[in-house]
Amino acid sequence: MKKLIYLGLSLLLVLACQKVENILSPDSDMPQEIGAGNLPTVTSITPSNYTQMTDQDATAPGIQGLITVRFSDYMDETTLNNTNIIILDVRTNTTIGSNKITPEYYPEIRTLYISISDVPDSGSFLLRLVSGGLKNSYGSPLDGNNNDFVNGSPYDDYHSTFWTTPFSDSLILTFQPTIDGFVPDTIATTNTQPMIDITTAGYPLLDTSTLNSNNVKLTDANGNPITLNVISKDIDEIILQPANPLTTGQNYNITVICNNIKCLGDHLTPVYFLKLDGDNDGPEESEPDLQSYFRVDDPNNPPHIQSVSAIGNSGVTITFTRLLNESTITSSTIKVHDNIGYVPGQQRIYRNAAGDQTIVDYYYQRTIGGGRRVFVSKEIKAANGYFFDGDNNGIGGEPWDDYNSAF
Repeated sequence: MKKLIYLGLSLLLVLACQKVENILSPDSDMPQEIGAGNLPTVTSITPSNYTQMTDQDATAPGIQGLITVRFSDYMDETTLNNTNIIILDVRTNTTIGSNKITPEYYPEIRTLYISISDVPDSGSFLLRLVSGGLKNSYGSPLDGNNNDFVNGSPYDDYHSTFWTTPFSDSLILTFQPTIDGFVPDTIATTNTQPMIDITTAGYPLLDTSTLNSNNVKLTDANGNPITLNVISKDIDEIILQPANPLTTGQNYNITVICNNIKCLGDHLTPVYFLKLDGDNDGPEESEPDLQSYFRVDDPNNPPHIQSVSAIGNSGVTITFTRLLNESTITSSTIKVHDNIGYVPGQQRIYRNAAGDQTIVDYYYQRTIGGGRRVFVSKEIKAANGYFFDGDNNGIGGEPWDDYNSAF
């Protein structure tokens, strides 16, 4: 009960816009000396993004607002000032004067209270907490886009919008369009003219003039460009198709020029929020290209694991979908581990009755414990020359195709 009473008293002090002697109980989690070196983030804000700021005093002119910002880390109070707290009045394209903004920081609860006097009604506003200026007690800048990387201001600034009643304006975007679907993506397909379909999250809406074959490109494995035709496009999707049939047995690369694909936004929306965020890590000066690939081939050509079954406590049987090149089966490419570590084994390699599949019996050469796992390397090859496909996407030999699974 004591902590609740203390918290209530602190809120009354904030609403009175006066910071008197701190009566909150000391927090044993407070940083010692210079504090933590990680990047601080905003964990919550009230009013939350895209919601209304309520009037704290109906008797005073305009809106008397209160913004509550909670941080993940202990902040340097000297940086929580009017220079690093910017509020834009979208309707007039002017910033609210520093004489109307009163910041107060309570380190015990890592919380900043921003009192605003005489905020215009019927408006929309953009709050920016400036990274680099605003730092934690160690001196690390605010990570406003939560990607755990120092992008610098304005990309690492924390952005949030709010509005005052009666609402009669538009709100600025504070997030970027992201890719919601990408087809074909690291798969094998027998279709020699597959549809390349890229979709984004339903909002924000894309500027369709930026959806074209200049910003979505196709090349073969040697980097030679392949002509794409735009089949259709909309505010959240573009579908393209190779103009001519592709060659079977080849890999093809898709490149999306994210920096050039834009969404529709308010005329005051910062340009970095208009760009497609293909790597899904928030705003940055230049969005990197997003690349993927696919293969035109029969997805059943690479060898896969058909089954893994224990031979009691003496061994394990691994059945492959194809005949393997037996010279690629070694103690390095097929292993068993338990909770202790590597379990040495003797391998028996043979074929199924039909003669079209390789089977490996792996007999333990020590007593096996719990946590049994079998490992099959991506370096294993089939008799037809295809590398092992551990993730069953139809393409073998990829960096992630090692198979490592409990049985």
